[in-house]
Amino acid sequence: MPRNVWLIFTRQLTPMILTTKYLTFWTRVRKEFLTGFLIVTAIILYNYIKEKNEFGVFGLMILCFGLVYMTVALLNALTFVNEVKITDDNMIVTGHTFDTQWDKEINIKTSNIKIKSKGRGRGRVDYYLQIISDEKTIDINRTFTWDYSSLLTIFNEFKRIKGEKIILDEKYYLDIMEKKANGFFHGT
Repeated sequence: MPRNVWLIFTRQLTPMILTTKYLTFWTRVRKEFLTGFLIVTAIILYNYIKEKNEFGVFGLMILCFGLVYMTVALLNALTFVNEVKITDDNMIVTGHTFDTQWDKEINIKTSNIKIKSKGRGRGRVDYYLQIISDEKTIDINRTFTWDYSSLLTIFNEFKRIKGEKIILDEKYYLDIMEKKANGFFHGT
């Protein structure tokens, strides 16, 4: 048997497993919510003291903003992916809703992958992967706990198995993610 045929054959039998540290639901909520909560609380307390023990319209607006921020933080922390296993033409994603574990099998050939970004403060953008299949959309690294080298591996393997070329937009994001993985780039 030629050597390269054997390598391809063994490559398909060995699953590639990539993981990140598991975070409980309340740890994810704290991570998403704590900083914003402290800022909103400080603004409310400042306004309360400034208005001489009256809440005022501005305080009420900030309180409403805080409630919306809390709801968004809870929704972001709701689902968490901590393991991706790539085998043959499938990807098995293990995650948690609240603290209940689930596994979803995704056929790579009939799915798509996108690189998404989210601003996380002045001049700082972090990236996550969004996998879209027929009936489900899964975000990997939405809580920004994955290292970029794992995300690059997932993206490149997905494209390789699907037989798709990397387009210009994706190449731009991949270059930034690679620089972040190597510690050279901390900006956008």
